[in-house]
Amino acid sequence: MEIENLRRQIDFVNLQILELLAERGTLVQKIGEIKARLGLDFYDARREAEMLANLIEANPGPYSDDAIRTIFKEIFRVSLHLQEAEVQGEAKNTSRPLQS
Repeated sequence: MEIENLRRQIDFVNLQILELLAERGTLVQKIGEIKARLGLDFYDARREAEMLANLIEANPGPYSDDAIRTIFKEIFRVSLHLQEAEVQGEAKNTSRPLQS
């Protein structure tokens, strides 16, 4: 059935996205360690705005710019939490829910 084939493709893409998120998370943790060592704030509004602008500019569709903004703002939010948790020694499989 065609729909099952498409769903299998989506499952594969989901796993690729998950791998990339794990890679991104590792990088975020390393940046968090450096920021903590240097006494810098974890959140950088200018950097977030720059990343969002670049993503919106590169957006090929079919997702709208607003959808891309929403998706990546959530990634940024959980990444900030990951940085903070890493420095506090709570990273990796924490069962603590994220606060919105």
